[in-house]
Amino acid sequence: MRSSRFIFWLGMLMMLTLILAACTSEPIKQQQTAPAEAPPETVEDVEEGQTITIVTPETAMKAPEEKSKYQIHTRLTDFHLLSESTGIAWGITDTALRLYITEDYGETWVDISPSSNVQFVDKLEYGKDIVFTDKNHGWIIRNKQRSAETILLNTTNGGDTWKLSSLPKTGIISAMSFVSSQQGWIMAKGDLSPGAEEKTLFHTSNNGEIWDEIMQNTEYPPSRIPGSVIPRTGSIIGLTFTDPLVGFATIREMQYSKLYITRDGGQKWKSSGQVFKSKRLDQCGSVFAGAPKFLGNGSNGKEVYIPVSCIRDDQASFMGYFTTDTGKSWNLVSFPMTGNPEKGTIQPVFYRIHDGFRMVNGIVYHSKDMGKTWTPFPKSKLLTNNLAKYPNVVKLQFTSPKVGWMLIETTDKKRSRLMKSSDGGRTWQGI
Repeated sequence: MRSSRFIFWLGMLMMLTLILAACTSEPIKQQQTAPAEAPPETVEDVEEGQTITIVTPETAMKAPEEKSKYQIHTRLTDFHLLSESTGIAWGITDTALRLYITEDYGETWVDISPSSNVQFVDKLEYGKDIVFTDKNHGWIIRNKQRSAETILLNTTNGGDTWKLSSLPKTGIISAMSFVSSQQGWIMAKGDLSPGAEEKTLFHTSNNGEIWDEIMQNTEYPPSRIPGSVIPRTGSIIGLTFTDPLVGFATIREMQYSKLYITRDGGQKWKSSGQVFKSKRLDQCGSVFAGAPKFLGNGSNGKEVYIPVSCIRDDQASFMGYFTTDTGKSWNLVSFPMTGNPEKGTIQPVFYRIHDGFRMVNGIVYHSKDMGKTWTPFPKSKLLTNNLAKYPNVVKLQFTSPKVGWMLIETTDKKRSRLMKSSDGGRTWQGI
């Protein structure tokens, strides 16, 4: 009897030992094999698009090891650098704007998106639909959709909260410009006829608490519009103020462009007698100007750059107008090399008037003489590999002679990649 009980309990003990061994051995096996099965992160990024690391607002300012982090996969459509370390980037997912800010060179991001109840249809363009004067103060425009009014969203705390307001009967907002967190301008347009539009300019000096109408061409008969008003002919391309008084607006007409300048804060405007009037431009079938770009205060005054595209025989070549004295005099420069837009080519951009960057067929160039000559950098291996998947260059911006960002996308515009350079465009890496 005792021997049979001993054999029974011995068998039970052996069985329990085997069960425990089976339970403890499987997790150890998984821990050993899991890292080998995971694909390399760099390969996944190139194949699948943009992955960014999000931190919660509560832990964003803590030490890196104390931040609460998680990764998301997103489709970015635009960005804007505010400084070397700080920038915003955004896209639209299911009609909801997804807006992110980084203050550590793109290593981590904070989601500062407004409520998803405010729906968007088209992608937002910087200077037209969204503007940030610094990391705390920003504006977003949701133009009217069907019967809904145009909505203005404003933040004064870095996107923690967004205040909604509207400008009744403004039509479509076509451009914005701010010289400080308090002072800015909004240009609105109304439907009129092909090649013409009604234009109204609003100004605020108290962060949008009050918007004053300071210029309009809607209440005049077509034959009696004053010469001090931007006419109905043509459509607004871009608006830039360099200080509270001086501003520039580019207008696109059927085949040509015009520049209007104000020197009293936007109340009176005058067409430039120098810009877009050149024998070199007369050879173009069509001339398309971009938005004026304020490059800052240089040694001779305030610098502004206007990109120009010359279309001739279905071929585009690039030029640029430059001023160092707020538009009193201008210099037209023709940029050599055109390249293929489908193979990593973009119009030149400038950080300062003598500090420009461009891409031609996947190669980054740098200019130190207002774009007259360009020096190529050796091909960046990582950038070249990414351009193979994302050949369209959406945007290039430098916020210092060293730090720049670049957004590239697939030909079907369904996926994108944000790249950065910390050595003046010589080498690039993913963000």
